[in-house]
Amino acid sequence: MKKKTIKIPIFFGDFMILLDQDPEDWKNVNGIYQHRMNWDRPADKQDEAFVFDYKQNGYSKYVVCFKNKPKSSVIAHESVHLVNRLFKDRGLQLDTENDETQAYLTGWFVEQIENFFKIT
Repeated sequence: MKKKTIKIPIFFGDFMILLDQDPEDWKNVNGIYQHRMNWDRPADKQDEAFVFDYKQNGYSKYVVCFKNKPKSSVIAHESVHLVNRLFKDRGLQLDTENDETQAYLTGWFVEQIENFFKIT
């Protein structure tokens, strides 16, 4: 399993990108996080990627997991989930009339994921 942790600018917290290419679907991710996070359903073969968040010592962690190098559409999809979780966690409302913050943060998540896969 490969991973990278990045500090999130402005909003604080950590952003972790995980690549779990174990042939037994998500064995590593499930082994580490399923019980710690109290998941009602472990990741399985139907999941191409997924997002979760948690707090550790009061510090926010946002995690995206992939089985393989993702298509751009999957990166965009998971980035929207990441933005929504961060906004909810920070008590922010998505605003369709003034969405620069949402757009900036979505672009930042996309860029971090793309950079991770350039060097992986």
